[in-house]
Amino acid sequence: MAQADLTRVASNIGALNSLWALQNINRQLGIHQTRLSTGKRINSAADDPAGLTIATKLKSRSEGLSVALGNIGDAKNLLAVAEGGIGRITDIIIAMKNKAAQAASDTMGSEERAAIKEQLTAYAAQIDDIVDQTTWNSNGLIDGTYDSTAMRFQTGADAADTTTLDGLINLRASAGGTGTSLELASVTGTATSAIGAANNGATLLTTAADGTINDNLSALSSGSYTVRITMVAGGGAATDDKIELLDASGSPQLIATAADGSGAVAFESPPLNLDGVTSYDFGNGLSVTWAAKGDTASVQESTVSVVAADTYDLTTTGGQAGGLALDSAERYSDLMTYLESKLTTVNTMMSKVGAFTGRLTFKEDQVMASQINVEASYNRIMNADMAMEQVEASKYMILQQTSIAMLGQANQAPQFLLSLFR
Repeated sequence: MAQADLTRVASNIGALNSLWALQNINRQLGIHQTRLSTGKRINSAADDPAGLTIATKLKSRSEGLSVALGNIGDAKNLLAVAEGGIGRITDIIIAMKNKAAQAASDTMGSEERAAIKEQLTAYAAQIDDIVDQTTWNSNGLIDGTYDSTAMRFQTGADAADTTTLDGLINLRASAGGTGTSLELASVTGTATSAIGAANNGATLLTTAADGTINDNLSALSSGSYTVRITMVAGGGAATDDKIELLDASGSPQLIATAADGSGAVAFESPPLNLDGVTSYDFGNGLSVTWAAKGDTASVQESTVSVVAADTYDLTTTGGQAGGLALDSAERYSDLMTYLESKLTTVNTMMSKVGAFTGRLTFKEDQVMASQINVEASYNRIMNADMAMEQVEASKYMILQQTSIAMLGQANQAPQFLLSLFR
């Protein structure tokens, strides 16, 4: 800094020195006041270019770890849903084993054993319902979807930092899903009805098959039904003929009024012309076909046996082939042994889910610790030490006042030369 020469007033070096000091103090005071206002040590790249680069990378990693923590929490919730489903299936299999134990005693008669079997089939159906409802974002968790296919969780800030889970086997009681089910029961029927046709008297039906379900009708229950076609001779008018569906007691059943299963609902079709017509869809899951009939008066019937959708059955080997009918204490004892093996399978699955949940808990602790440490590093570089900044700001505010005072004195100093002119 240049020394002031008070005898040369044209440049007033002393005042210029004071002005430079004041400007420098104002600049430093501005920096500290900005930091106090924003809470940031680095408010522009010029403040600390290297520090800003490092802090940006740390911020990116910290936020990535924060997202990973959320993913881990979601994964644990997903596994909790799976665990809940498996737990209920475990309870049901235990209940099935207990019921089989009751029937394995000769204190039970054939009717009691039949009632127990009815309960067992209902339990098996409930297991399938649980499997169908144990989903996450419409993906089945225990239907075998993630048996050979791994479920992937992003559990870190880096793309490669993932955790995978597979081996979630199919726990359905019946066939379905992916891979082999528990095979606790066999299921007959399709989405609507599985039909077997049997003619009685004059030949009428040639086939009976699954049909559509009219919006106003429910699917037929299992049982024996009669299809009756009444043909009226002569004229071929649209009001000649009719078709009916009767249950085993002869009571008429609601059917669609149109041959394609649509139309209104009635106990019998409105009179129509069946000359040359060879099929009819009742709109309740049953569709029938017959050989073409001429325009002659007749009343013809055929019997169909309907097996409703999802009709469950159990044998000594659950739903596996080769099982024997559950009609004695010995055979229910065999079923107990079979159910015990399936209970072991489900318990193994529960252990797998529990172990993976525990693993995610440790991963969560590790990611949380990393996120805290990364955030601390970012904080030291990017954020201001508010106490220190306040100290510095106070210092420069005092220096600002003294600099202004000294600038005023420096501007007054050259005036002593005026005494030389008196």
